Amino acid sequence: MKEYINELENSGDYKVIKRLKEHSSYNDDDGSEKKIAIFLDTETTGTNFENDEIIELGMVAFEFNSETGKIFNILETFNELEEPAVEISKEASEVNGITMEMVKGHKIDDQKVRDFVNEAVIILAHNAKFDRHFVEKRFPFFENTSWGCSIKDVSWHENGLKSRSLEFLAYKYGYFFEAHRADKDCLASIHLLSKTLPETKLLVLGDLLINARKKSSRIAAKGAPFAIKDQLRERGYKWNAEAKYWFIDVNNKDKESEMAWLLSEHEVKGEIICTIGPKNRYSKRV
Repeated sequence: MKEYINELENSGDYKVIKRLKEHSSYNDDDGSEKKIAIFLDTETTGTNFENDEIIELGMVAFEFNSETGKIFNILETFNELEEPAVEISKEASEVNGITMEMVKGHKIDDQKVRDFVNEAVIILAHNAKFDRHFVEKRFPFFENTSWGCSIKDVSWHENGLKSRSLEFLAYKYGYFFEAHRADKDCLASIHLLSKTLPETKLLVLGDLLINARKKSSRIAAKGAPFAIKDQLRERGYKWNAEAKYWFIDVNNKDKESEMAWLLSEHEVKGEIICTIGPKNRYSKRV
């Protein structure tokens, strides 16, 4: 069978994808210093974090080398359900397969969650903005943790991978899994992090860590005239409806040139609102 599969793959006419098997380890101990990361995933009643709630929290802790991104042992898995105060939307249930009957009487243990993340140096998620908003609302102690995102913080596009969905990336790397249950998504994501990017040849986790460490500045174009809104939008600015100004996040090395552009092109004096790093990136607080 293995020879037949190899023959299909080597022909160039077929792509063989395999069911993901759980790993207890990805690399043998090489004596390097190891740190602990946690991959986290939530399933929720809907997509609006202000009104919807977490119904399943999955986390997987693993060892890694913070310089290279090399992954070693899978340490521990956490997965708990929680009965929400609101109904699970039909759309959410169709995606994750979780019903009100399944979560009835369940509650996530706050202390167990706190203990689980206590030794982690970084929390990772596939679409960290979504998950961080929900977990910070439910577990405020997550505000003190550093975060990275396997969508935004990995150079997928630069490596010729046009879609960043977990299922697509898994397919490109030759595996499939039971999607949209929290613990399974975490394990599939860690497997993805262990892979090598096709162009740069960096480990996926290594590339993620490089980008997650970068700091950026949020620049507000306060008082920008209505007439330049399309130019701002095309440049990547977003509208803050509550504060009523346009803003953009740029790497710290580019902040002076961005403010110079605002002033020279539009006579708008840019204002640095805050610095964004792994402690507050993807949080509702910025």
